[in-house]
Amino acid sequence: MDLPLFPLHTVLFPGASLPLHVFEQRYRAMMEHILAGDRRFGVVMIREGMESGGFAEVHEVGCVGVLRVLERADDGTMDIVITGAERFRIERRLPDDPFPRAEVSLIVPEPVGPGVEERFAAARAMLPRYIDVLSRMKATAPVEADLEGEPVDVSFRIAALLEVDLNERQRLLACKHAAARLQLAAALARREALLLERIGPAVGTPRGEYSPN
Repeated sequence: MDLPLFPLHTVLFPGASLPLHVFEQRYRAMMEHILAGDRRFGVVMIREGMESGGFAEVHEVGCVGVLRVLERADDGTMDIVITGAERFRIERRLPDDPFPRAEVSLIVPEPVGPGVEERFAAARAMLPRYIDVLSRMKATAPVEADLEGEPVDVSFRIAALLEVDLNERQRLLACKHAAARLQLAAALARREALLLERIGPAVGTPRGEYSPN
């Protein structure tokens, strides 16, 4: 399928929400295009390049974003909120005219993978410790973690909660199946909890703000 692409320095997971500020003319044109259709476009993490001003090399696996909220400003820019839907794999980039596009294949149904129940239990057991340590380091209220449901859905919810660098978030998104994602998420949560206890939180970009696109 032919899918409009929004290359970003962020990772969108299925089921997660992401606010974006749209100011470039090509992405304004993309918003008008999807508003006239099914309100869906692809969010994919940049491998090399910038979010604005030109072509960017992107990772192979991304996530479909469904437009939920759009607010227009007087200057033509837009603030939008999207929700992650299916993952996809880029088969071929198309010309960026009038906006980035690619031929993609949707990763549906999501594969569960072998040994998922054991890895599901390990990830669910590890996450509360990570959240507790993170909350104490940041002096904030504990994050609400919904760990009930099917392994595939929970694997994405856990991945979205982890405050790790972008390359690791991309690794979580691109895992072949839920069992691998749960195993990686548990290992990252364990590592981050130990690091936070020993050296404190890393200095990084605050989450939950509009991405400056």
